[in-house]
Amino acid sequence: MKTKWMCMILMLALALPLSACGDRQENGNSSENGAINMEPQSVEDDLSENTGNESSEMNVMDQQDNGTDKNMMAVSGFKDSAFSGKVSGCYYADGSRIIVAADQLYLYDTGKGETIASTDISMGDLCVQTFTDGYFVVGQGKDDSSNASFAASESSGINGYILNKDFAVQDTISFSGLLSDDFIPQITGIAVSQDGKQVAFGGLQGLYLYDVSSRKVRTILNYSEEGTADNMQIVTMDSLTFTGNNTLVYVGMATDSSIGGDGVSVYGTVSTDSANLTITKKGDYKVDTEEVQKGGNLLIMPQSFDENNGTLLMLDTISNTENTMSFSSRSEGKDGVYCSGQGKYVATAVLEESSVTINIYDTTSGKSIHTETVQDSNSAYFMRIPQILILDESGTCIVVLGRGIDEVNTLITTFGFVG
Repeated sequence: MKTKWMCMILMLALALPLSACGDRQENGNSSENGAINMEPQSVEDDLSENTGNESSEMNVMDQQDNGTDKNMMAVSGFKDSAFSGKVSGCYYADGSRIIVAADQLYLYDTGKGETIASTDISMGDLCVQTFTDGYFVVGQGKDDSSNASFAASESSGINGYILNKDFAVQDTISFSGLLSDDFIPQITGIAVSQDGKQVAFGGLQGLYLYDVSSRKVRTILNYSEEGTADNMQIVTMDSLTFTGNNTLVYVGMATDSSIGGDGVSVYGTVSTDSANLTITKKGDYKVDTEEVQKGGNLLIMPQSFDENNGTLLMLDTISNTENTMSFSSRSEGKDGVYCSGQGKYVATAVLEESSVTINIYDTTSGKSIHTETVQDSNSAYFMRIPQILILDESGTCIVVLGRGIDEVNTLITTFGFVG
């Protein structure tokens, strides 16, 4: 994954849940703003002995009504030393639950404001996917990790874990050696089926399916032999997601024989049973395949930042119909686009020298419904793309800053909005 933060820290076990301090107004013009400074329940409340960097004061400004009604409040800092390692990611699990990556992985309930469970898994970049009975965590293994690998090659260090709803590891899948003549280029090209029984993954030469029960892998299609449709030839399937137990939606690159030259952005479907393939060309829209996200039945495909023009391509994976959303300005999208867990909302981040502004949009109407600005005196927090989670049911937005910068503590703030 990119240092753009990606596939989303809260610190855990707080008495303070992810709800806000103030009352939420029904018109949506005043948000619930909150600060998180969490420690796991096993850590004593003795911040005076922390040796981690002290954070500067952070401000959250509600800028609804064109900035005429600004509600400012102080946000305390976050001390990642409480977790025996820097908090490195926050990921949607289901409902009010999120998965937090620090020295290990934690399952945290934002409604209860408490840690439910943890598991001794430590990875670098990772993605979290949900299925009917649990969670699939796939990521880049750390050099010093002793965990078993889920990898296309020994050097890639890609790890995959299937966990149940109680956050207990049910299976560790090792792909090292399974693909002797191919390579998995990125973790977004790996997906678990909705029943948790199969894992699909895209290599440089083909698309494959791993059966969790038999631990066997088979080829779904070979790009050079079976990856052709509508005069286009699949080159890579960089992002995968199951829409059923036997159907995949992919986003990748293909060559078009009618125009020749470089590859073009494409998406489509493929059957795990018959390898029946569809290819839809988006030649005028370059998808950032590492930032493709699925919320509910909605697949959002952000543009590559270097060709961003303030629009977002979305695909309804049930009806297989696409739609395009236009943001408030043509510059929005290059600093990150984020989909909510159920696909009701998307957010954009707009970075400035000492602030980031988050704009939340309704995916059905395409309308902007909330704007919030986070400020801090330390400009280092705004030198990289933030991580943003949106919880549909509670109307809560979680903003994580500094997680990929070793020199500063991870800072997190939350605010509420009305859809």
